[in-house]
Amino acid sequence: MRSTPRRVLALVLAATLLTPGTAAADTRPDLQRELDGMVAAGVPGVMLAVHNGDQVHRAQAGVADLDTGAPVPAQGRFRIASLTKMLVATVLLQLVDKGELALTDTLGQRLPGLVPGGEDIRVEQLLHNTSGLTDYIGAPEFADPADYVHRRFTPEQLVRTANALGHGQPGSWKYANTNYILLGLLIERVTRDGLANQLRHRVFRPAGMHASELPRLPLLWGPHASGHYRIDPGPRTELTHLDPSFAWAAYGAVSTVDDLRRFQTALAEGRLLPARLVERMRTEAVSTGHPAWPRYGLGIEEMSTTCGVRLWGHTGAIPGYSTMAFATADAKRQVIISSSLFSPKDGKQVLHMVNVINLEFCGEPWRPPS
Repeated sequence: MRSTPRRVLALVLAATLLTPGTAAADTRPDLQRELDGMVAAGVPGVMLAVHNGDQVHRAQAGVADLDTGAPVPAQGRFRIASLTKMLVATVLLQLVDKGELALTDTLGQRLPGLVPGGEDIRVEQLLHNTSGLTDYIGAPEFADPADYVHRRFTPEQLVRTANALGHGQPGSWKYANTNYILLGLLIERVTRDGLANQLRHRVFRPAGMHASELPRLPLLWGPHASGHYRIDPGPRTELTHLDPSFAWAAYGAVSTVDDLRRFQTALAEGRLLPARLVERMRTEAVSTGHPAWPRYGLGIEEMSTTCGVRLWGHTGAIPGYSTMAFATADAKRQVIISSSLFSPKDGKQVLHMVNVINLEFCGEPWRPPS
């Protein structure tokens, strides 16, 4: 549920919890302090990978299993939540590159009858969340993970749920997972193949992402930290295995920090898309009005840093895990951080994660632009 980090950081800003930091000669202790701060705030486990050219820094905090105290596996798999959108957008743009559809095509043309007013919604508007569609996650049945994470949904059911909430007019930016559920359906309609298979052949294999998948089954296989969620006020609940159908093309993929690095690198090097389309992912971005993530492009978002370094990537949260992955345009420098806690109102966790990224690129904690 990608909107969670955006909302909670806004709450933190409103509560004036952000304070300017000072540059440090060696940022690695500062990075570890942020990770330890997350654990102190209730995150069971967190992993970090920082890449600067050929140099790699890895760090962990907390544990993978609260019962056994097992350490967080550096190569552990986790649910990457809305970082899935970068992958789906890449497949969609490959189809555009091959002339199998156009960004100016409408929902009415490609998926007729599925969304009221679809004849006025272009594919490009789905990609950068300017379709006016409502997020199905806003429906009452999605208020508590306990009510939906073990249910099986079809993509069409999710779209109908969003339709029942009512939609606005296309134009202004409004984040909605519904957009990417529709893009997943569009990919399947154009390719006559399942989205999971298209991701495997068009993204995972070419990028060398051998531990990644868009799962259908609840099991999270291989080394991993147990996931958890907390709906305040309330206890922390373990949630690792779930039916991912409620997230699917919007935020359902599983990966690792190394595979996410491979994706960003492959994208920047032109191994997944021609350079002109990778550039369009960034240049065709719209304003979001958020101080930390001010623009949203074609499946990727820009992160603002205090020293002016422009970063591109995505944030994500799904019951069980929260993740951020951002890189420079050439992907020579990347920061990927993932925690084993989903907590929609936990602004401190989001702030620590944003601080880690800003510390690596700017040598100080993040602060809102003046």
